[in-house]
Amino acid sequence: MTDSSRLQLEHRLAELHLREHAVLVGNGTTGLALLVRALGLQNREVAVPDSVCLNVPLGLRFGGAWPEYLDNQWNDLGLDTQALAAPRAGRGAILAVHGYGQISEMDPLLAAAHQQGLPLIEDACLAMGGIHHGRPVGSFGLASVISFGAGKPLSLDHGGAVLTDDAELAAELRTLDAALPAFSESAQARIDALGSAHTRLYNRCWPEGLAAEAPAFAQEMLAASDAFLHRFDPRRLAPLQALLPRLQTVVRQRRDNFERLSALLRPLAGDALQLLPLTPGAVPWRLNVLMQSRHEAMRALHAQGLHASSWHPRASGFLPGTGAEAEHPVAQRLGREILNLWVDEQSTGAYAQAVLRTLEAHLRARQDLTLTA
Repeated sequence: MTDSSRLQLEHRLAELHLREHAVLVGNGTTGLALLVRALGLQNREVAVPDSVCLNVPLGLRFGGAWPEYLDNQWNDLGLDTQALAAPRAGRGAILAVHGYGQISEMDPLLAAAHQQGLPLIEDACLAMGGIHHGRPVGSFGLASVISFGAGKPLSLDHGGAVLTDDAELAAELRTLDAALPAFSESAQARIDALGSAHTRLYNRCWPEGLAAEAPAFAQEMLAASDAFLHRFDPRRLAPLQALLPRLQTVVRQRRDNFERLSALLRPLAGDALQLLPLTPGAVPWRLNVLMQSRHEAMRALHAQGLHASSWHPRASGFLPGTGAEAEHPVAQRLGREILNLWVDEQSTGAYAQAVLRTLEAHLRARQDLTLTA
């Protein structure tokens, strides 16, 4: 596809999100890094929730900023707005992350950004297609980042975009992006290998042994900026153009799968298993449950060949930043207990029934579940 085709696709992305401009980038991490540089946030702190995908603070570090870790809050799993209300001299921006596909309540975040004179960046990577207060997710704040990576509502396993209404910011982003290397399969292989290493490290060492091994892993991640930061692969333009019309179909499918799996698991709910409700207008990334015996339950699911994950551990346990030593009770509990169950196209009826049987058997074996005859 030609440069003209790319501009047309960017225009369509901007239009979908009620934005004036969209700039295609190599991935969401690249989008965050370029925003940090374009906004002059080097050596400043950016407020982020502690329970978040590691690529979020990684993107900030690649851009030259430092994460300021704050706790999450239960109502939307986003930034703790009460903790955010206290200004900090080093804080340069606020990053609203729609984590787990939940939608963060934007009004208090926008108010805090306005009161503190800071730009608000919206991370909508997991929530593309969602609606908040009648507006599409991706339309809030100075700029928004979306992603087409693996597991996202529109998944190419590559690419993302930065959305903004600021023409000068969009032009600066294009200039910075043009200086990045082209996408390469070898770079993607390095990214995938580091992601797998992160999972292995967490599952092997969490929680007691993580502090000893995380610093070396953090250095390895930070040294891989040349792999993470690259331009959008033009070969993906046509596939992305073909995917866009399917967005609302994907959103409906995920919501339907979420409701079906929730209905099946609701009779198991109690102290040992709690279902986290979906925020209005959200695009569920996974069905999130809290389990006191999360690791054992996950292993039982994996033994049956069923998809389940335990993300996200506290990002501050891997990448340094302000607030890493603070007590963050919500993020800590999420790290201990969250179990994510698939609700994408892999969440068939057979998958849902098998998850129900496996978790029911697991709870019975632990005597956490008592069913009446």
